[in-house]
Amino acid sequence: MGSKHYLHVAHQIPPHMHPTEVIATLHNHETALTLQALTCGHTKAPSTSPSTLKDTYWYPPDQYPVSTYNVTECITWFPGIGELGKKYITFPSCFQDTRQGLKTRADAAAGVTVRAEFRVVENGEAGSEVEGEGMGVGDARWVLVEDVEVTCAWYLMPFVKGKMELAHRDVCRKIIDRVEHRKRSSMTAVQRQDSGADGTEDLNTGFLQETREHYKKPQPVQFGQTHQAVEADAVDTQRTAIPSADLPDKITYR
Repeated sequence: MGSKHYLHVAHQIPPHMHPTEVIATLHNHETALTLQALTCGHTKAPSTSPSTLKDTYWYPPDQYPVSTYNVTECITWFPGIGELGKKYITFPSCFQDTRQGLKTRADAAAGVTVRAEFRVVENGEAGSEVEGEGMGVGDARWVLVEDVEVTCAWYLMPFVKGKMELAHRDVCRKIIDRVEHRKRSSMTAVQRQDSGADGTEDLNTGFLQETREHYKKPQPVQFGQTHQAVEADAVDTQRTAIPSADLPDKITYR
């Protein structure tokens, strides 16, 4: 007889972060594939099993396509003995982008099936399952919610439950951190471009450039370039000539 276990996790979305940014990060499947603690690799599968597509858990696949990846996880059976106590398993993991986020289903060995849905919801929204749960979301307007369901044989549940919670407990927080990191990286790139860090001249270097042009000075040597030779005669021709007439022996002031 199969046994089921449920896990509900919620994490607040900061006020400066738009909900669509979180949804876009979820639709980038690399995010969910790389943030779980047990995952150590994945490859894209050419297609999804027809039996998997028949699962009523999915939204209509013709409207919301399902993508499948072959995911490899490292399971530690016996801690403290290194690689001898680890086992690597590979199984299909399916992803379906939704309007609110993402649905996933993983079919591991020994008949273990894990379904996880990520949703970006408004705090207190009907059916959001956030209000009043004491999940630490505070008064945040938007919340990222993950609902996980694991199904397996009853005698495997104590072990599977612990591994599942280890893999999913911090995923919501890590997703928000991933969005935050990308926002900071984008802002840094824009600031560098605006300040001339990419090689363009700022206010000070522009003033120096005008000064060099006014006094006919050579351009500064940049990295990887050779200095342009300057003709000494050309500089001499720009000097004011001193008249060659003889000066008087004595100057009288009146």
